[in-house]
Amino acid sequence: MEINLGNLKMPINSATKTFAILAKRGAGKTYTGAVLAEEFYKSNIPFVVFDPIDVWWGLKLKKDGKEKGLPVVVFGLEHADIKLDRDMGRKIAQAVVKHNISAVISTFGLPKVAQRHLIAEFSDELLNINNTPRHIFIEEAHEYVPQKVMGGLGVCFNAVSNLVVMGRNRGIGVTLLNQRAATLNKDVLTQVDSLIAMRSVGPQDRKALTDWVEAHLPCQGDFDKFINDLPALPNGTAWIWSPEFLGIFEKIKIRERETFHPDREKIGLNFIMPILEQTDVQEFISEFSKTLVKEDKNKNPILALTGNSPEHPVPSGISDIELIKIKNDYETRIMQKDLEIRRKDEIINAIKKVLGSGFDGKEMLISTPSGNSSSLNMWLSKLGNQGTSKILKFLAEKSGMKFTRSQIGLATGLSASSGSFNTYIATLKRNLLIKEENKLIWINPDL
Repeated sequence: MEINLGNLKMPINSATKTFAILAKRGAGKTYTGAVLAEEFYKSNIPFVVFDPIDVWWGLKLKKDGKEKGLPVVVFGLEHADIKLDRDMGRKIAQAVVKHNISAVISTFGLPKVAQRHLIAEFSDELLNINNTPRHIFIEEAHEYVPQKVMGGLGVCFNAVSNLVVMGRNRGIGVTLLNQRAATLNKDVLTQVDSLIAMRSVGPQDRKALTDWVEAHLPCQGDFDKFINDLPALPNGTAWIWSPEFLGIFEKIKIRERETFHPDREKIGLNFIMPILEQTDVQEFISEFSKTLVKEDKNKNPILALTGNSPEHPVPSGISDIELIKIKNDYETRIMQKDLEIRRKDEIINAIKKVLGSGFDGKEMLISTPSGNSSSLNMWLSKLGNQGTSKILKFLAEKSGMKFTRSQIGLATGLSASSGSFNTYIATLKRNLLIKEENKLIWINPDL
């Protein structure tokens, strides 16, 4: 099973990786994102799209714009199955995890403040409860993780950047789509695994791309050729640079879309949405609508997916390309096992529903290590309101997960390269509050 972008085939574990698709308006970034979404659907990987430009609803239709396409639920104000409001972020996250359904959240028409509130709530909730491979597409990504974070943007920025940086620990992949590289936050952009660059011109954007490349060296390829080629790339053609995940740097041609691309300049304003009997998503729509009139008090289990294991060093004599293939094969096998378990669970639940076995539908909670709360509170009080307590609190909230220093710095708003940060880490280690091994840090489970 592979992800087919055209003349590029990627392994299925692409679903839990991070991408940035960058291109000027009309060059094909949304088209490319939709092709990726189609491939995830074929591989039984659910996805969610944040769509402030109101075009991704086209996934519901086949290419001709007349017949039923993918079984995607659309939240929004126009072309929507469920009307959207600013306070639905957490409920949508809970619902898509519970039902493993794909969705488009069309925020077009909502004030920007409301859009940012919604995506922040969704991202924060999903990072805590996700329990299966899932991919998130974010259009106009600079609206949520801009280069300059000012005023009330902090909450939204932290939530979305955490999703990008730490999502893989929860089986979440993210694709950022944006017209300009320069308007995206540099720290977030440099965290993505693969860069897909289409036609682009501005010198500031070239500088941002240069920074990305420098953060991912060494990488084989002619960077000058890549950067000089960008202004003249035809629609649907891109350069992909994936030094660690795929080990490639090459020009690719995106395959044709199989779903409807609602280009307003081509279809005009008179396009009429056909009436579709979406029987495969109707149950979800009905159940979610009921939750809008009552409080949902159930929580979903927190299950971490396997990431890099520092306990298993890389054998000597293996080339970088061979290592990439081995790693992707391993992650793909893990993901296929997870998908197989999910399919069997769906069959079992369907049988129980038919037999009327009295199954009450309540979620089975799985406990996770949370530490001794009284001991933790004592140390937080003792450390005071400074960097050490920020780091400790963050790691306690993510108990059982391991992070690099740069990830901790990004999550806490601290500079990981500063001397103060090193002092904070040293203090926590000296007091046996955290552990560090192979450049990964986690809270001491005995705390």
